[in-house]
Amino acid sequence: MKLTFGTLEWSMKSNGVLTRAEKLHFVRNMAFLAVREASDVIRDKLGLLRPVHLNLSDLAPPDTRMVKEAEEFAQATHTNDLLFHGYRTFYFGAILAFYHKLKYDKEIHFTAALLHDIGLTEARAVPLKQCCFAVSGGRQVRDFLIAKEHPAEKAEVIGDAICPHLNLHLPVDEYDPEAVLVAKGAVCDLFGFEKRRMHSGFKRDLLKTYPAGDMHNALLAKEEMAPGSRLDFGRKLTGGLPQRLWIQDIDTNLKSKHGVM
Repeated sequence: MKLTFGTLEWSMKSNGVLTRAEKLHFVRNMAFLAVREASDVIRDKLGLLRPVHLNLSDLAPPDTRMVKEAEEFAQATHTNDLLFHGYRTFYFGAILAFYHKLKYDKEIHFTAALLHDIGLTEARAVPLKQCCFAVSGGRQVRDFLIAKEHPAEKAEVIGDAICPHLNLHLPVDEYDPEAVLVAKGAVCDLFGFEKRRMHSGFKRDLLKTYPAGDMHNALLAKEEMAPGSRLDFGRKLTGGLPQRLWIQDIDTNLKSKHGVM
């Protein structure tokens, strides 16, 4: 049986080390995102994109025990910059779900989005060079939720929303919607993919609430990762994160408006 690329089940065979075929799959995902973004630029100039107009309050996470425990766990383990990346991942994913008319579980999406980089924190369960951090992170969050007596089935879905986010692109017909949205939210935050599909006011409000900060340090951009993992392979292909992220330009404009530099 063929395993779905990037899932928890898939990770059991190699802890996230890519085969030759999976490297090609990863490259195809990168190419798909680049082509779609080029199309968005053209469609935006022609007025064909119709960006979504929503407020942050329209997309707020539900008031549940799981959401509260996820926030407490994240606040105790993440730096502020990494924590804010988790919140922005959630909100970017949520507004893109609205754009694509994608139905999803808000509690599952929030928990997975907020904790998707737990494998990069000092609280990580496994050393960075030993296992793909998205794999170890998905397992760690799943086990955390089970220990908190949340349903094992739901914990597994959340782990499966975290583990594949490094695929960069997840087809909606192959993955749970929450996994699709975590990947969409994360790549939007870091690379700007699909950023034109939401109104500029939403992006400003989001960055005002959760500033960009120093994402290179937050994401351990200078640290070695597990050899052969998706992040290790992606860095070798592209050099890693852009020197300056698009969200940092919004951050800078907000600070200059308020006289903070």
